[in-house]
Amino acid sequence: MAGASRLEYEQRVNRVIDHVRAHLAEELSLATLARVAAFSPFHFHRVFRAVTGETLFGFIQRQRIEKAAGALRQHPGLSVLAVALDHGFSSAATFARAFRARFGMTATQWQAGGAERWRARQARGRKPGKPLRKPGKARRAGRADTPRNRPTEEPMRAQVRDLPAFHVAYMRYVGPYGAHGIPALWRRLRTWMEPRGLCTPAHPRLGVAYDDPAITAAERCRYDACVVVPPDFTADQWVNVTDVVAGRHAVAAFAGTAHEIEDAWNRVFSAWLPGSGYEPDDRPCYELYRGDPTDDAKPQRFRCELCLPVRPL
Repeated sequence: MAGASRLEYEQRVNRVIDHVRAHLAEELSLATLARVAAFSPFHFHRVFRAVTGETLFGFIQRQRIEKAAGALRQHPGLSVLAVALDHGFSSAATFARAFRARFGMTATQWQAGGAERWRARQARGRKPGKPLRKPGKARRAGRADTPRNRPTEEPMRAQVRDLPAFHVAYMRYVGPYGAHGIPALWRRLRTWMEPRGLCTPAHPRLGVAYDDPAITAAERCRYDACVVVPPDFTADQWVNVTDVVAGRHAVAAFAGTAHEIEDAWNRVFSAWLPGSGYEPDDRPCYELYRGDPTDDAKPQRFRCELCLPVRPL
């Protein structure tokens, strides 16, 4: 079953790769490509990265600039602007910046012999006898996000469970995920919780991340620090209230620091999900904190459960 699930993931992602390569001049939105793959658009960018090792939009940009470079090399008489527009760039300036960032020269320099010099440098830097992986297809899912020099990851373990709905009070943080803004948000929420008797095991906490920092600009990422409250609880000047819906989730235990939790989430997508027989459902992920999540011996470490909404593949 696991092998069949991984193959299904690879086949769906390869459909997207083929679609991108055939439609480089067109608008390639997340919603459109998620439909091609038959995955939820809410999580498709993370699925794509888990299977291929590239972000979706990084792959699209790379394909556009590399295909344009190939056209300029094969047809040196072509207009640089025409090639840029034919490969999905909105203007000559956008293309020029992307081209220089990728190849270290202008497109005109590339046409005037720079392409051959660049290829020669690449050949000198490649180990003799090392075969080139055929580009543009998904790698085997089990190793998809593992760079060549990265040690083998431990298996990611998760259980699929039906979790209840939660009525929560929340404070929201907008900005880069990580070890700065989010811990401060939790401290503010705890200060608000204490006089209201909410710092008890009867009131679990949830951390809801709405955005993938590989896709959304860091300053626009949204994260809610939540505490479960009674159904009749109302908002005040410090918190809002909302409902987190019930549903089936893959639940993985986490123990670590704020610096490590993003890597743990990536491993849920890359190491567990492709062989699980499930795909992400169209709902936000969240972290579930029960009891006291802190580690007294190591104050920077905490414990929680990573909850990914799923549905059968």
